[in-house]
Amino acid sequence: MRKERVPGGSRCPECGGALDPVDPEAARRGQRRLAAIARAASSVADAASLSVTLDVVANEVVQAEHIAAVQILRVEGGTMRVVGKAGFTDADDFTDRLEDCRRLGARLMFVEAFRTCRPIVVPHRKAAVMADPTWAPLHRIMAAPEWDAFAAVPLVVRGRAVGVLNAFYKPGEPPSTAALEFLEAMADQAATAVDSADLLSKSRHDAQLAERARLARELHDSVVQQVFSMRMQAKALQAQVAPGRTIRAERVQAVADELLELAQTALADLRGLVLQLHPVELVERGLAGAVRSHAESVRGTSGLDVEVDVDLSADVGDLPVELQEDLYRVVQEALHNVVKHAGATRASVHISTNGPPDRVVVEVSDDGIGLTAQVRAGALGLVSMRERAERWGGSIEFGSMDPGGRGCLVRVCVPVAGPGPAR
Repeated sequence: MRKERVPGGSRCPECGGALDPVDPEAARRGQRRLAAIARAASSVADAASLSVTLDVVANEVVQAEHIAAVQILRVEGGTMRVVGKAGFTDADDFTDRLEDCRRLGARLMFVEAFRTCRPIVVPHRKAAVMADPTWAPLHRIMAAPEWDAFAAVPLVVRGRAVGVLNAFYKPGEPPSTAALEFLEAMADQAATAVDSADLLSKSRHDAQLAERARLARELHDSVVQQVFSMRMQAKALQAQVAPGRTIRAERVQAVADELLELAQTALADLRGLVLQLHPVELVERGLAGAVRSHAESVRGTSGLDVEVDVDLSADVGDLPVELQEDLYRVVQEALHNVVKHAGATRASVHISTNGPPDRVVVEVSDDGIGLTAQVRAGALGLVSMRERAERWGGSIEFGSMDPGGRGCLVRVCVPVAGPGPAR
């Protein structure tokens, strides 16, 4: 059947009856909802800190709907915490007060939404809350926004609830079916943000465990062996000066000299390990200073000639500390591989923001046996370095320094303001 557009909707040309009347306000609200979902998705993809991302999601809900306030709660291990909000006054003790209400016997409707993984709508909820003495610890906070109906939508990840989005509707604006569908879409965005934060945290934890295991091997291979040798030399020295024995000064001197050399080597190795565990220079001196300090440590303990060149057109100190640490760890791992496996005499580290626009580039090169041999030796730690670059939206490349295959180049390129764990 052919339709003709008329003001306010469509009219049938055969019978003159109205067809599918168009509500301009409903259409505008639908457009606002779609725009809010798109902006929320963009914020989640942008991978800022979880609280910043979920504050954006909460604000988008408030602006798109007739909603007085929104809370996004994370429920984990039996505890609750507010991870995003809009419309409520700041209250650092909100979750403590909420727990007080629960202990007094208050019925927390959002808990039911969380447990059942289904949305819950409660009309005229504010009046009931304000009249209930079990909600007294939160009366002051809950009284501030002008709201009436309440809706709770669970944040579900792979069939498991990880939190809940609470919406407090303005008087006279009960949530419609379309409004609930919008809340569910926004809850999905919030759930994605929570899931991404969890996966990132696990990835960083796994990387830390792997790094600790490597440091434990380093400790065993260097310092533990040196301390054992020192113990043997100390016993030899003890035997030289035992009662009844003729003390030979030259022998005692030789043992003492060897003991001193072992102690100095062990101390240098320990300092290197401490630097790897806690690069305080990164906080005090920034990325460039920390890399220079580490290069000096490598030079002192291994004899490898390490040259550091820094060419920055922007203040690298403005980069997030976590990004600087990831870049520092890439340099650290690359130089570790050079020392252990490359058979090199020289290495260079180049840090620059004067290459690709809005990028920081870190390059580590050496004159050793070459990329193929190092890969065959399993020495590059590719996974760890690649993950550090990619979590910031960057890339990592490996190549040889000359056509003959000798030497190795590790090149990391990361956006100055790219996605990552923190911004």
